[in-house]
Parts: sequence; C-alpha cells; structure tokens
Amino acid sequence: MEGIIFSLTEGAVRSLLCKLGSLLSQESWLVQGVHGDMQYIKDELESMNAFLRTLTTSEGHDDQVRTWMKQVREISYDAEDCIDEFIHHLGDPSGMGFLRQLICIPGTLVCRRRISIQLQELKVRARDVGERRSRYGVVLLRTVRRGGSRQLSKHASLHLDPQLHALFTEEAQMVGIDEPRDALVSWLMEDDPRLRVLAIVGFGGLGKTTLARMVCESPMIKGADFQCSPLFIVSQTFNIRTLFQHMIRELIQRPQKAMAIAGGKHGHLTEENFKRIERYIMILDDIWTISAWESIRCALPENKKGSRVIVTTRNEDVAKTCCSHPQDWIYKIQRLSDATSRELFFKKIFGSADKLPTDEFEEEVSNSILKKYGGLPLAIESIGSLLASKINRSKQEWQKVCDNLGSELESNPTLEGTKQVLTLSYDDLPYHLKACFLYLSIFPENYVIKRGPLVRRWITEGFVSQRHGLSMEQVAESYFDEFVARSIVQPMRIDWNGKVRSCRVHDIMLEVIVSKSLEENFASFLWDNTSLLVSHDKIRRLSIHSSHKLVQTTSVSVSHVRSFTMSASVEEVPFFFPQLQLLRVLDMQGCSYLSISTLECICRFFQLKYLSLGNTKVCKLPRLLGNLKLLETLDIRATLVKKLPASAKNLSCMKHLLFGHKEQLTRTASVKYLKPCSGVEMSPGVVKNMAALQSLVHIMVKEQSLGLREIGLLQRLRKLNVLFRNVEVNWKAFVESLGKLASSLRSLSIHILDEKEHNSSLDILAYVESPPLLLTNFSLTGKLKSLPPWISSLQNVSRFTVRKTQLHAKAIEVLGDLPNLLYLKLYHNSYVDDCIVFCRGKFTRLCMLVIDNLENTDTVHFEEGSVPNLERLTLSFLREPKDGISGLQNLQKLREIEFFGSIILSVMNKVVSCVKTHPNHPRVIGDKWNIVTEYA
Repeated sequence: MEGIIFSLTEGAVRSLLCKLGSLLSQESWLVQGVHGDMQYIKDELESMNAFLRTLTTSEGHDDQVRTWMKQVREISYDAEDCIDEFIHHLGDPSGMGFLRQLICIPGTLVCRRRISIQLQELKVRARDVGERRSRYGVVLLRTVRRGGSRQLSKHASLHLDPQLHALFTEEAQMVGIDEPRDALVSWLMEDDPRLRVLAIVGFGGLGKTTLARMVCESPMIKGADFQCSPLFIVSQTFNIRTLFQHMIRELIQRPQKAMAIAGGKHGHLTEENFKRIERYIMILDDIWTISAWESIRCALPENKKGSRVIVTTRNEDVAKTCCSHPQDWIYKIQRLSDATSRELFFKKIFGSADKLPTDEFEEEVSNSILKKYGGLPLAIESIGSLLASKINRSKQEWQKVCDNLGSELESNPTLEGTKQVLTLSYDDLPYHLKACFLYLSIFPENYVIKRGPLVRRWITEGFVSQRHGLSMEQVAESYFDEFVARSIVQPMRIDWNGKVRSCRVHDIMLEVIVSKSLEENFASFLWDNTSLLVSHDKIRRLSIHSSHKLVQTTSVSVSHVRSFTMSASVEEVPFFFPQLQLLRVLDMQGCSYLSISTLECICRFFQLKYLSLGNTKVCKLPRLLGNLKLLETLDIRATLVKKLPASAKNLSCMKHLLFGHKEQLTRTASVKYLKPCSGVEMSPGVVKNMAALQSLVHIMVKEQSLGLREIGLLQRLRKLNVLFRNVEVNWKAFVESLGKLASSLRSLSIHILDEKEHNSSLDILAYVESPPLLLTNFSLTGKLKSLPPWISSLQNVSRFTVRKTQLHAKAIEVLGDLPNLLYLKLYHNSYVDDCIVFCRGKFTRLCMLVIDNLENTDTVHFEEGSVPNLERLTLSFLREPKDGISGLQNLQKLREIEFFGSIILSVMNKVVSCVKTHPNHPRVIGDKWNIVTEYA
C-alpha cells in the first residue's frame, strides 16, 4: 500500500519542485516579493521527497507513515494550485507595454498579496508536517533488500499466501477444467527427452494454480516414471537460496510430499543433490518477474531424461522468457464460458449445478452477478460461497449482496481471498505505474478504454517520467503494454501486429481499484444512486457515472478538482461546473447536453491541458478558446465543428489536434470509412505557433489556403492527415512542407475530395525531394497513375491503404516487396485491372488483407508461396468475380475470411466450400453492418 501512496505523493512533489525551480530562477519583481516563502517550501519538499524515496526501500509501514505521506501529497497539491494561479496572473511582463503595466499593477498587487498570504500558510503547513514526522515517530523500518536479494520479514513469513486456497478447492466443485487439463497432460507426456517448460499465463483468479495441480494429479502423470511431482509456491517475496534448499529436500528426501512453501531453513544445497535427480516434474507457481525465473532456471538440472517444469504467471513477458526454446509452450488460460460460470455458481450456492434458482428474483440476481463477475472462477466461487452462507435467503438479502459487492469485497471474510489474489497483481506494480493504474478507476464498468486517449491523459496528469532517448508518449505506451503483459487489463481490440488498441478492466478488479482510489483520495465518484463517494474534504479527480439527473447540491469542495470526467449518459452539466477553475483534464466525450455557456465557461479554465468534446453535438468552438494557453490535447472528433476560431493561434503548447469522423464498417474495425463532412478548416497563422504539435489529424485544406507552408514548420509532427478540396494551387506548398517533415513523420494520410470535378491528382507526390521514408502508416485517396518511386524505399511501413487511386498490377508488385508491410487495404476503385494476382515470394509478412469493391475485378488469385503469413482476408464485392477467388489453399496460416457490406451469397458459398479442405480450417463470417453470421 505504501508504494501506492509514494507513487502519488512523489509525482505531486516532483511536479511542484519543477515549477518552483523555474519561478525562483526568474528576476521578476513579482517573484521577488514572495521569493523567500517559495524557497522555504521548495527546500522543505525536497527534503520530504528524499525521505519518501528512502521509505520505498523499507517495509511494514504503519498508519502514521501512511498518514504523513498523504499530508505531504495534499500540501504539494495545494502549493501547486497556488503557484499555478500565481504564474497565470504573472503572465509575461517583458512583453507588456509601459501603459499596460501601469494599468495592470494595482490588480497585480492585490493578486500578489493574496497569493503571498496563501504561500505563508503553506509554509507553516510544510513546517508543521516536517515537525510532525519527528513528533509522532515517523521513522524508517529495516529495509527489504540486503545484498541484492529480497528477505522475508517476520510479518511476511506469517502471512498466509492467498494462492493457497486454490490448492484445496474440492475436486467436486471444479468445472470447465477437463478439456484444458487433458490437452496439457498430452503435451507433457509427448516423447521428448529435452527439458520442456509449460507456462500457464493469465489474469489473477482464473485458476492457473488449480489447473497446474490437476495436471500433475492426473492418472497419466502419476503413472509415468517421474521421480516426483511437487508443487512449489514462489511468492512475490522469496529467497532464492531458501527456495532451492526446500526444492532439493522435496525432490530427494521426501519425494511423496505434494506441497511445500519456500521460506524455512531446510538443510544445505550441494552438488551431490543434483546428481541424484533423475526425471522430474515440478510446478513453480506464481512467478512474478523475469529475474526470478532466471535465478531458478540456471540451477535446474538438464539431464535429457524428459523432465518437465510447469510455471504459472500473470505476466506474458515472464511466460515468454520461461518458454524461450522451441520445445516449450505458453498456454493462455481463458475465462469460463457463460454456461460453465453458471454451473460453478449454482454448485457453490445449492451444492449441485442441477438445482436452479427457485424464483424469478433469484434468477435475476444470479444473472446480474454472473454478468458482472462471470468467467472468473475465483470470484464466482467466493461470491457463491457468500450467498450460500446466508441463513435467510430472502430477496432482500440477495439484493443487498448484489448491490453492495464492492463493500462486501472490502469487509467480508468470505471474499478476503479473492481480494488478496486480485490485489497481488496491483501491489506488484513498480511505484511509477501505480498512479497510472489507479487512474483506470475513473472509467465506468464495461467501458472500453482506448489506448491513445489514455496515454495522453497519463502524460497530462504528470504520471509519466521522462526517459533518455524516448518521447513521453513512447514511455506512456510502454506503461500500457506492461499492464497488458501483466494480465491486469483485458485486451479488447488487438491489431494484427499484436498491439493492443483498447482494453477494459474486469469488474471485480475495478471494485478493488475504486476502493483504493477512495482510500488514497485519488478519485471521487458520483454513481447512479446520485451519492457522492469521497474520502477527503478536497476532491482532486471527479468522475460522474450517473445515468440520471444529478443532485444539484454538494457540501464538498470541488474548487481543487484537477480531472473531471463526465459519462455520456449524464443528462446535465452539474451546477458546480464553473467552480472547476483548476482543471487540467476535462473529458466530456459523448455528452449531449453541452450548451454555449458551458463551452464559454471552459475557456476560463486557465490550467486546462486536455480537452475532449468528441462525439458530441458541438458545432462551434468558443471565440476565446485561445485563452487556454496550456492546452496540449484538443479532441473534437465526431463533432460538427468546421473551423477553429482565430484565437487558436495562441495555443502554443498544443501537441495533439484531433478532428474528423471515421465510421467502423466491421466489428473488428478492420474497415473504416471517413465521412465526407470530416475535417476542420485551419485559418492562416493558426498552426505556425504550435511548435510542439505531434498530431494534426484530418484538417481540411480548401482553395487559396495559406496554411500548407505553415505545416512545414512543425518539426515535431509525427502524424498528419490532410483532406484537400479545390487544391491545385496549393500542391507546391504541400510538397515543400512534406520535404521539411521527412525526419519526423511516422503516419501520413492524404485524401483528395471531388477529384472528378477538379481533376486533381496525387502524382505530384513523385516530386517530393525529401520523402518521409520513416513512415509506418501511409494512406492515399485520389487519382494516381503510378506509385511515387520512393514508395519502394519505405522500409518501416506496416500499414498501406489506398482508395480511388486506380492503380495497376505493377503497383501491387512494388507493395509486395515492402519488407515490413503487415496490413494492405485496397478500397473502392483503388485497383482497376480485371485480375489481381498475389505472386510467389511477395508480401512475406502481410497478415491482413482487405479487398473492397474493386469494380473491374474478375479474378483474385493467390499463388503458392505468396502471402505466407496471411491470417485474415476481408472481402467485399459489388458483383461476383467471373473467375472467382482461387488459391486459398496456399494461405497456410489463414484463420478467418470476413465478408462485409452487401454480401453476395454465391461468392460466400464458393469460399465456404473451398475452405472445407483447408489444412487450417479457417472460419468464414459475414459482417453485414455489424450483424455477424458464421458460415464455416
């Protein structure tokens, strides 16, 4: 827990120290007046921060330490708010004229006097907190690490490992385990003399330990000539020497013993012990880190006797390290199906899966619980046991449990094991990730969290630390990937290169995170019952999940809220919205009730850095938008906004300008359509001051636009999406800008609209003198006689999309030689020949191919040896190809053929018939406007 507090506190202190240091270096007369107070607060917080860092190396912190940490954090937040207000009123005196200075001085003096009083109060608070540490004995306990290895404290050694309960689950209660158990047993029993490692990986509570134990207890394993089959529990804190001493004892001295816990003193580790080991099978349960595995693996005997090691872990990176040889296997354990979840649930409540709820109400409550916690055996078993323990199984009692599962998880002993197992994943996070993970509590249940917005919000909140050689976005994305690798969040949409684009948090894990967020005053919540959940007199982050009208009263102060998130289901903007003067993050995505007065109010939030109004009915941004001088992200995708106000030129801190409206035409989002009304027009002079801009997505360039040359000034620009209309006179400026951005651009999308009427062409791209050769994503819409010659030099491009380009076979050959191309999307009118052939040796890494409504196509053919890694083929036809689709049998890794749009059944039936003899048995599905039908 103290790691959580430290993560939040250290982040708050670090942010403040940077601002104080910057201010103290100025010689402004305004700063000089409060210089002493600022310097005192800075010195105190630096000392506190050093002490905080030392605290992370000690363990067993009591309530005094945790309370002191929270007090430091609150002082840091309040001091930062004060400093931010001071900076806001300080402005830039050097740029003020003499007359303006005279006019502003009286008001500035009043502001300085008020802020000076606040700083003096903070100075006293900082001194008191420092003295309180000594007065109440906030001291360091002994450190955890000695000599590079983690030691078990007395407290830890007496603590019952929450994994243990899984070992004693009654076999009669187990469901859904037979099929995976038999598959793993068969693999383990294969005739192979090499040491083979099986890693079972998955989310906490899915039953990894139970499955591993059942594998070792199967008759085939027990009947084999393994010397022994022990189970070793490797907890988060283990001593490697003690672990091996105990393993030797179990493997040799007492081979019949089935379970042991590392941690005691059991003799000595000798070379002779290893020589006596023959064929063995062992389980190393709950491996948390790569270093832990490497410490164990280097000492495991490799005697070519067919030994087996089973590892369970929550971390995919650990599993990959454990299974680094071709003979090893990673098994990803899956959630229980709905039917199996119900079977387990009713077994726990009624003692038999055959006995069902007696009335409609019990059935309703059961369905509600299973919808929330279904698929997670540990949670189902615990909640089932809780309901079974209720002597009075009345409707009121069941409903009470269902409505208060969050609080039950906190206080009910029956659910303690579940809470501990889920909390282990969270507690194991390094301190710099804990605040990022707590941030997930602000999203409602079942919410699909998109990667891009989440990492941008983390950065805005100050949770991301700078690393040498990496951008803040790259560091934040590594945080997201680590959550995925640790199986803490569930991937929802995964690109075919393995990159997770969105995720969700399991409902029961979300309960744990919300509980911790409230405990640490990280976030506060307004739920459907209109009750405000808050644990402190000052709210720092507020999330409204209500689907009803809000209660328009609250006694809690909201003037210190830094982050405000309002669910799309909220029917009105709260009355206290104008009070949120210190907001850094504002997310009102999907909200339908945004009035002009609300938008104008936003322009007074001078600290705002992140603003999302996407998917709303907003049609015009306020004239004073430029007042948000610290704004870094403006997301107005899927709105009716057509133009930025002239004041946007003052947004000099802007990093991400996101416009446009894409519609997903398939459930997998493999096919998207950019609506013609997309794009926001940029007035001349708007972007030239945005030197930090990284993303400029879907801007509209119309005739006589002067903004194209300004784009070339954005030397940090990584993503550029441009829509052209009536643009012949602007091509030269655009080509020059592309040449200036050659070293920074990674994603480029160019769309020409109304090209038939105005006869525009993309052929001008051939004349780019310094082409953007570092592109990873490239999309073109518009006429193109042939691909620009530099396309063949795009060694890094992984996505290539064309629409209305009218290309020929030669272009397909060029694209087929791109070494890292993973996605190819050939949309409507992108290819005009009647035959499209994928030749042998081409598209060697391509894993997804989209062919959409190619009007002239009579033949689609895949030669033997072509597209060897293709896994998904997505197709749509305006008419049936005369010669059909041939060569599907040559696509050895094909897993899915997806038809979308207006599906032609005759084409579908021929493909279904063809894949029946395919060695990989790919499935064939039809996705007609997101209504999916499976055909094979």
